[in-house]
Amino acid sequence: MSIDEFLNLLRNRKLSGSQLTNLQKIAEISKRFHREAKIPLPETRINNNSIVLESGHQPNYLPHPGTWKKAFLLNLLQQRLEDSIALFGFADYNLCTASILYSNKIPALTRDGCVKIGFSIPKKDRWKTFDSIPKPSEKDFENEINHLRSTYRNSSNLAKLPFSEIEPNLREIEEIMWQSYELAGNFPDMNAFIFSNICSKLGLNIHFFRYTDIQKERIFMDEWKTIIKNLNSYNKTYNQILEERKFPGIAPLKEDSFPFWYRCNCGGNISLSIKESKATGRCPVCKKTSEISIENLESHFPRMSMTAVARNLILSNGLGTSLYISGSGGGLRYGEIANRISDSLNLHKPITLTWLSRDYYLGLAHIIALNNLTKTFNLTLNDLPDSEKLISGVKNRRDSLLKKIEELENQNADGKEIQRFRGQYKNTETQTKITKRVFERIPSAIDLFFSVGIKEIHESWKNAIVDSEIQRENHFYKIRRDINYPSELIEREKIPLIYDSIASLPE
Repeated sequence: MSIDEFLNLLRNRKLSGSQLTNLQKIAEISKRFHREAKIPLPETRINNNSIVLESGHQPNYLPHPGTWKKAFLLNLLQQRLEDSIALFGFADYNLCTASILYSNKIPALTRDGCVKIGFSIPKKDRWKTFDSIPKPSEKDFENEINHLRSTYRNSSNLAKLPFSEIEPNLREIEEIMWQSYELAGNFPDMNAFIFSNICSKLGLNIHFFRYTDIQKERIFMDEWKTIIKNLNSYNKTYNQILEERKFPGIAPLKEDSFPFWYRCNCGGNISLSIKESKATGRCPVCKKTSEISIENLESHFPRMSMTAVARNLILSNGLGTSLYISGSGGGLRYGEIANRISDSLNLHKPITLTWLSRDYYLGLAHIIALNNLTKTFNLTLNDLPDSEKLISGVKNRRDSLLKKIEELENQNADGKEIQRFRGQYKNTETQTKITKRVFERIPSAIDLFFSVGIKEIHESWKNAIVDSEIQRENHFYKIRRDINYPSELIEREKIPLIYDSIASLPE
């Protein structure tokens, strides 16, 4: 179906009184976030005819393009749907065990095809809530900005391209990063401010908010109580679908599992078990045990947080969400579990949409890798989109080197001469492996922003999505549309062919 046909599925829904109240409260905490991040707040009228479009993510450091695409799709649909409001929440209370919260990777000519960017946090803090982690020191942040700048300056030299071509893009992101750093009070705010400011530069009019503010303002308490009241059914249905679907990386729940976390005084995130009217758990950081009275849930609420599935249920039912825009991986798996639980508890269930895409562009690391590849195997750039030509060129060069080595060995030639050709042969293997790694990586979107620029990204995404088809697959709706970005080196439509050719190379 077309986007317009899909949007018809979202119309003619009315919010209940409690859902309208919750939406107004979310709008208030969104005002706070926008004020602190210094980004414009969209003008939206809220009433019981409002159509709620929602998405969210944990506030990762300069995340992959897919996270920004969720926000872009949210904005695009909101623009085409009258009386709709677009909400994007940051799960800033998550555990710090995932390194993508504070670091990421960009393409580079290394064994792994990438180098790390970002920061590190002490091992002792990995089991704390992210909102308890302070932002990096000013010196560390300045070092990171300098590291990014020097990396891309060096890459432009190696690519034989003037740095001035990408410096305006780099400077624009640097300014956003510095402003966000100075405004932020902790690490997740720094990341969320960077993300939302870049979204603003992309022209996206979205209401951003933090999940910790939901807890501080005690929003959705009734929805929490509904989950707790039906906990046996929640846990049973959760495990039933895991039995059927065998989702990787998602463990079954114990009979006494409680789908909420509690923040310890030390900042540790405590997993809870429930018995009668008490929820208890041991802090993974300080090892102290905490006990929560369910009857006094309201007093504990600011220090509690939702697991992924509970979040889906609570926000969807509490806001009357018409559309939830999900990621294409774990988000869909948790969404399927949440939908089944919603059915079993007779809760409101939104339509879920995801955009599956690949970004085909030539950043500086890609260009360096291609230059090395063409030089090593005596190819031209126009040979690369043809996988047969590329594979043949690689094979011919390697075969000729093996033949030369064999001839020299048969002639009892100088050992240094033989070693020189063996080194060249080894280099062909190394070049192939590195190039494949560079092109198969899904890096931080910062590489795309630096290489292409914010304005061009907006146009490329818009052109890719505007006439796309939406298909229903099982429980969810999906858009499958890749994005080709312009390059001065080769025609835009040939870039995906280069990616495919390189992927087909034997190592």
